[in-house]
Amino acid sequence: MEETNRINGKRLGLRFLLIGVVCFAALFNLKTSPFRYIVPSVPFSECLGNQQTNDTYIYLYTGGLIPKGLMPYRDFFDHKGPLFYLFVALGIRLGRMAGVWLVETLFLFSSAFFAYKTARLLTGRAASVLAASLAVLWYSLGQMSPDTLVIPFILAGLYSFVRYVLNGGTIGRAETLAVGASFASVFLMKMNLISLWLVYAAVVIVSSLAGKKYVFLLERTALFLLGAALVALPVLAWLGSKGTIGDFVRVYLKFNLVDYGDRPPLGNSLLYFIPVIFRQTPQAVRYWAFYFCYNLPALLVYLFIFLYEKDRARKVIFASLTAILLLSIHFIGAKGFHFIYYCYPMTADYLIFFAVAFEFILRLAARRRIAAAALFFLLVMPALRAAVIPPMDDCLTRRRILRADPTADLSSLGRPIRFDRAALDLAHYLREKTPPDARINGVGCAVYWYADRVCMCPHLYEEGEKVRFRELPPLSRFQPMTLLPAQRSYKLTFWEDALGNPPEYIFEQRHRNVRLGKERFKPEDPRHVIETSPEIEARLAADYELAYRNEQYDLYRLRAGRGREAPSEKREEGEE
Repeated sequence: MEETNRINGKRLGLRFLLIGVVCFAALFNLKTSPFRYIVPSVPFSECLGNQQTNDTYIYLYTGGLIPKGLMPYRDFFDHKGPLFYLFVALGIRLGRMAGVWLVETLFLFSSAFFAYKTARLLTGRAASVLAASLAVLWYSLGQMSPDTLVIPFILAGLYSFVRYVLNGGTIGRAETLAVGASFASVFLMKMNLISLWLVYAAVVIVSSLAGKKYVFLLERTALFLLGAALVALPVLAWLGSKGTIGDFVRVYLKFNLVDYGDRPPLGNSLLYFIPVIFRQTPQAVRYWAFYFCYNLPALLVYLFIFLYEKDRARKVIFASLTAILLLSIHFIGAKGFHFIYYCYPMTADYLIFFAVAFEFILRLAARRRIAAAALFFLLVMPALRAAVIPPMDDCLTRRRILRADPTADLSSLGRPIRFDRAALDLAHYLREKTPPDARINGVGCAVYWYADRVCMCPHLYEEGEKVRFRELPPLSRFQPMTLLPAQRSYKLTFWEDALGNPPEYIFEQRHRNVRLGKERFKPEDPRHVIETSPEIEARLAADYELAYRNEQYDLYRLRAGRGREAPSEKREEGEE
């Protein structure tokens, strides 16, 4: 009886450990968490969305356009999958950013469940809990994006795949439907993350043909396609009801597969294993060391177990994991190279490596505790940043600034530090001084998100060399004016709608937003200064007047009698 109670207590403790890790990640790691930066002296609404990345603001803004009646690919340009926009729109309908956080939290718990269940098929309970916990901490550090929302669907597919192999090549009908649905969900959020299903399908086909199970193969193929259709058809019906199927094909399919990004040589994928130090900056090499150190160890572990494993089923699993990892690295790196961003969607590829490594460490701890502790620290080191809660990170940032410049004035940073405060102030002005349907233009999704306004330019953000504006698919509601010679965000300043109406308001950013991690005390980098071209200045002087200014933004208002009748606005005393 005592032994049974001890075992049950251990199981309960492990269960609470995993739940506690997921709750910690949801509260403090997810960038959309309303509890991330709460400080008693700061209004709760200001704590929401503190220090989001630019991409997160883009996703929040574009997802928020759907409840307003606008459609992706037709009314605004972004090239993520339609299901991703629907998930973000659902969260926004539930409660703005806090609603998005609720959706992400649900996905986080789902990921932890499938991560534990998958690892448990191959390793012990303790190792599975530790592996699932590390996976959750790891991917919750990523920004709110399709790369993180797809994780539970990939983990669900991985769980089914491991079960299929261990069960001798059998899979139930309902599970086959679920595998098809998870595939369609990932494909309709980000199509280059489908490596698992390519390997899964290859294993099923080879296994079925080798066993002459032709009827089984045909039946399961039909069920898989039916499961995919159960997800895809409602999404396509929604797009079709709004007349945007053609736009979806041109932007999501053609643009992503053909036009987006450059075509680096295949050897660039090796950068995910070994950085070419002489071609990368020291900062890039540090990023690689911090975020990508699991690639090579995971690959070597999968290959080693594949070569020396005696059990045929486990041998197939680890051979498949090797192929999945290599395909993921290639597909993710095939359209450009991002050091930080693209590690998080590979969480599922690392999961079983985590579990196997933890099981080895736990066995080693019985004989060599110091060696086991060192290996444990080495394994979890890249995710240790997850243990630094935002208020502590806030204090460390202030100390770094004062250590470099004891005379620095930190009052403008606010408590908590908020580098998007200028965007927040401009958004507050727009929300208070402009009508909800005002024609506003300017580059800065944070401004539109906080102001709850819509940019009249469909191509809201600039992608540098990645996007060739004149080759973009047509957007029916807008047509561009001649793009004046200018720099950076000013390329997108002057747009008019299909009726020739110019913007009523234009805002320009004189300096790029300084993100967390880029210390304000460093000498100002000339690349962070945006100079207005003479053509832009002349146009502004002729048609617009300065309405508002803060330390980063200038807001211009269309003069009366220019274009469509200028908006009426109550001007307060002291307003510029």
